[in-house]
Amino acid sequence: MIRQLTVTDIERALELCRSAGWNQTAVDWLRLIEHEPLGCFVAERDNLVVGTVTSTRYENDLAWIGMMLVDQRYRRQGIGTRLMNTCLEYLRAVAVGCIKLDATPAGQPVYQRLGFQVEGRFHRWSRDSELATSIVHSRSGTSLAVEHLELDRAAFGADRASWLQRLAADSQLCLRQQGFGMLRHGFLANYLGPVIAKTEDVARDVIHELLTQSRGQTFWDIPHDNTVAIQLAQSLNFKPGRDLTRMWLGSRLLTAHMKFQFALADPSTG
Repeated sequence: MIRQLTVTDIERALELCRSAGWNQTAVDWLRLIEHEPLGCFVAERDNLVVGTVTSTRYENDLAWIGMMLVDQRYRRQGIGTRLMNTCLEYLRAVAVGCIKLDATPAGQPVYQRLGFQVEGRFHRWSRDSELATSIVHSRSGTSLAVEHLELDRAAFGADRASWLQRLAADSQLCLRQQGFGMLRHGFLANYLGPVIAKTEDVARDVIHELLTQSRGQTFWDIPHDNTVAIQLAQSLNFKPGRDLTRMWLGSRLLTAHMKFQFALADPSTG
């Protein structure tokens, strides 16, 4: 049975996350449900949640599919495909023009069979760090201003203001006149992103400030097209890890400007 994901399913969703080795927390799941309560789904067998999928909609221009998880004991039974089809039906019913997702190597063939096409690729970079210096500069803030949201729309290709404000509420936020960035806690590591900036100098300033707040391991997802961000990560002793593929489906591809995206927000939401 496929039904909507609810807050009472978060504990089981976290179990699936841990089994897959993913970084999301209960706060991440709650944020997804609150943002798109009708567009997140679970698969049930014998009163047990055995699979999940979420969608994050940025008005009707763009939506992101994420958190595609299936209990390893129930794989190869078509559960993932049914979850995806349910999610796609929902997004088409609300007239979303472009649908994207970030695929693992194992998931990419499944999505290709559903009609998704490759748009680009990115690496997850990571590093371990000793004690943070706990410096918070005066220009840090708790919410994004209009100019930051406009810059993000130009970089991302769609208006995700509502989502970014939700994300900022659960993150360390660094604001500059021509850029911004966020850092938040995860189960396995801190997560750096998104970082949106007009110039390399602004991005470097934002990233350095946020990393002073980071203790332990930090993940940083960087699009392949942003070679400046890759060079910056290397200079900060980050190492590349897993490779993911960005894919899209819909009536037209909504393009992004990766030269302004120095860190992605999350593979489950773009």
